[in-house]
Amino acid sequence: MSSSSSSPAPSPVKEVFQILFAIFFWLFNGTLLLIVFLGFLPFWGREILSDAARGEVPFSILVPVLGLLGVPTASTAMGTLRQIHRRKASPARPPLSLFQIFYGIEAPLLTIFTLRLFFLRDLTPAATFLCGTVALGSLALIHWLLTAQHPETERATWGHLAGLTLMLVSVLYLAAIALFYLPPTLWFVGAGILFILVYFVILFPVAVMTLGWITMPFGMAALFFNSWRQIAQQLGRRGGTEKVLAAVGLVLAVWLGLLAMLQQQPQHRAFELLASQPAPSQTVQEHRQALLKESETIRQGLLNAYLAPYRYPLLESQGIFNLYQSLLGDRLAQMMQSAYNVVIAPFAYQGPGTDPDKAASLYAEFFDTPILRGEQAAIQRALQSTFDRAQAKAGLLDVRAERVKLEQQDIQVTPHGDWAEIELHEVYANTTFDQTEVLYLFSLPESATITGLWLGETGDRAQRYDPIVSTRGAAQQVYNDQLQQRVDPALLEQVGPRNYRLRAFPIPPMNQDQLPQDGQPDRMHLWMTYQVMQQAGQWPLPQLHEQRNIFWRNSTRRTLNGVSQRGHKQWLPASLPAEPMAPMAHQTQLPGGYLLANPIDETAYTLPTGQHLALILDGSYSMKAHQRELKATFAWLQEAILPNNPTDLFLTQIGSDPATPVTEVQTFQPEEALFYGRIQPSQMLRQFNQAIAGTSKSYDAIVLITDTGSYELTEDSDDPVAITAPLWLVHVGGLQPAYDDATLEAIQRTGGSVSTQVQEVMTRIATQPSLGPGTSLLNVVDGYAWFLSQRPDPQVPITPDLDPMAARQWVAQVSESVQPEELAQLDAIHALAQQNQIVTPYSSMLVLVNADQKRQLQAAEDREDRFDREVEDQQLPQPQQALAPVSGVPEPAEWLLFLAGTGLLGLLYWQRMMNLQAVPSGTEAEDAPHLSLEPWSRPRR
Repeated sequence: MSSSSSSPAPSPVKEVFQILFAIFFWLFNGTLLLIVFLGFLPFWGREILSDAARGEVPFSILVPVLGLLGVPTASTAMGTLRQIHRRKASPARPPLSLFQIFYGIEAPLLTIFTLRLFFLRDLTPAATFLCGTVALGSLALIHWLLTAQHPETERATWGHLAGLTLMLVSVLYLAAIALFYLPPTLWFVGAGILFILVYFVILFPVAVMTLGWITMPFGMAALFFNSWRQIAQQLGRRGGTEKVLAAVGLVLAVWLGLLAMLQQQPQHRAFELLASQPAPSQTVQEHRQALLKESETIRQGLLNAYLAPYRYPLLESQGIFNLYQSLLGDRLAQMMQSAYNVVIAPFAYQGPGTDPDKAASLYAEFFDTPILRGEQAAIQRALQSTFDRAQAKAGLLDVRAERVKLEQQDIQVTPHGDWAEIELHEVYANTTFDQTEVLYLFSLPESATITGLWLGETGDRAQRYDPIVSTRGAAQQVYNDQLQQRVDPALLEQVGPRNYRLRAFPIPPMNQDQLPQDGQPDRMHLWMTYQVMQQAGQWPLPQLHEQRNIFWRNSTRRTLNGVSQRGHKQWLPASLPAEPMAPMAHQTQLPGGYLLANPIDETAYTLPTGQHLALILDGSYSMKAHQRELKATFAWLQEAILPNNPTDLFLTQIGSDPATPVTEVQTFQPEEALFYGRIQPSQMLRQFNQAIAGTSKSYDAIVLITDTGSYELTEDSDDPVAITAPLWLVHVGGLQPAYDDATLEAIQRTGGSVSTQVQEVMTRIATQPSLGPGTSLLNVVDGYAWFLSQRPDPQVPITPDLDPMAARQWVAQVSESVQPEELAQLDAIHALAQQNQIVTPYSSMLVLVNADQKRQLQAAEDREDRFDREVEDQQLPQPQQALAPVSGVPEPAEWLLFLAGTGLLGLLYWQRMMNLQAVPSGTEAEDAPHLSLEPWSRPRR
């Protein structure tokens, strides 16, 4: 019989089923369309699409969003076209039934899109493989349904068999999961039947939606099994059952093998490697070299463990226990929970709930950087892999987040000969609906001095909030407290010899109009002023090291001295051109004496000769990335410094052992050193002290060669390491953004500083000008030598406007003799900063907006810990699920899937034997499947 012959009339039972299913189909899709377009799209969908336009949403999240919008729409359209098609007198081919449209096309796609969007976050290889399997199987069925009335090639038929085999196994697996929820759902419906009947009209759409989602796995299983059976029968009649059995077995074997391979979670190997000890035939150095060769394996494993709450959504599996506890009691409910854990194993994390913290700690110890910074791209992707777009915390991960736009930036330069007062005015516009913090970490020339910080709700300077110079510990405490209360503060701190941290909060949410109610969206205005010396015909500007939440575009309005400027990609240029001005001598009067700043000619700079120098090389892992800079640094030292200065070199290493002296400094090659693990600056200095303990060695200067460091990993310490010579830090690869107070104090107390070039450090060590008796040299920096004199220099005019810069140099000098436990000494330094309204390592600038904040600040400044500042360490926000132990060996789900595949093979063989008994010899079977208006159909003969 040809496939185009008319179908037999359906039985009355089937007619009733078709009518009822048609009612269900239209109610389900109508309700789903209302939910999607009136509920999901205006709230979550719009924000996801908006973030996607800015490139902040992964493609794997955008596709399910579009799918949830498109699938019910397309299914409704297909159902409508089907009705139109049925009215034709002679349809070209029978249309798909509503059952086939719903369970064959709509249900698989809705399932995979819903699971991806609301259930799965950062996809693991196993989850990606399972989702890909469902997608491939769905495509195979759709293609088979749409081409059923056309002749097929044998290759296409075998492709359909493979795709439907995988899809059927996946659907059976999904049905096994759904079975755990079916009894509690039926019990809940039965227990609330009276309530449901009373509110029938209101709850009816909910009931329809619930029925649709509950029946999806079982409806898909029935439809896919019937389709799979038809294709298997066709191929069995063509080539024999054995060939079909072999093909199905091969597909299942390959698929299960790939799934087993992809389910191997890498954290086990990483933890095993890091916990290993040197073999008896290995030295510690050889063992560390072996671990370095496995660094990629370790990185992948630690990252997987750290992101477990984002990659494995079912990490705390007590939901089934709670569902069954009231029905079956604790014992049977726990058995159901255990069985559920077996079924859900492909999505479960194989380890305890403490692994994320353990991974973060081990990552920092091995790779010498916070995992948030080292794996920023992967963590950012994990955070973005969710429908919930609420991320408003300015943590370490927000280094590249773009939430607050720099809407306007104005620079005003007021020259005073060879120095200038520079004002930076910025206007911030929030692009989110949450209050947000902005943060800058920047540096200025070492002699530059910050003199002002203001906040304003408008550009009216008369209404802006004035700064308060406060002790650094009290200022930090009050700012962080106000951050929790969401009241405007701003904080500007000095966190290094030339490093500063600026924070402002909260930037008003987008479209808010309260401050004032002027019909315009609220903005935050910030002003900052500083004094700086002219350098090489330029006015230096702040150099950005890191920003959080803030971003700028070419559309950002920029002005210089009131003249509009072109937009650019940087926060600020490195410097601004200045009218050439010969450096001049300056003199200011401070309590206790006079400060003179004399310009130094380039020819006056010298290199050290006959000085005993100590070089300390940072042996941490992150130094591996700076081999080129290290090679250039040591080549210059070996050529210009070592021949004229006795120099000792010490290599630091992870652990508590003393630093290792290098005997042949002149021929040392840095690429031969072992860079491994994390070593803090304080640890390096202690290892150096241990190495020279018991010797008579003394040094004129100590130079620590390191990189940008990891400020967030620094441990809080009140006691700086005792160093007996000026301590200089050379940062290859860039200046460190911030320093902990103990390291900063060690630098200040010894009269050292920081730089990115060893040449600058050596010239500053050697250049020691003098003005004769009655004067003492304070500092040589930025082209000037600063002196303290008991008497004024009659040839140099006094410049009161330069008092802030002179006070900053005086603070740097007295820091060499101050005792951190002597609050009276620190208070005296702070009083000088207050008198001159400047930021120093001991005094921060805080902007407060109400009397309560100021009372809180006064109370904090009365405490003994008013100068104690904590290391700022922001953490990654965690998802809702908590980690719970899940056994990883063996993989029970693989056995479940294997049994499902074996069952398919058995069913196929049994069906084939029944067909052999029913089909007479020589009968020609019809190869093409017959598509009727019934839910499913058998192949026609």
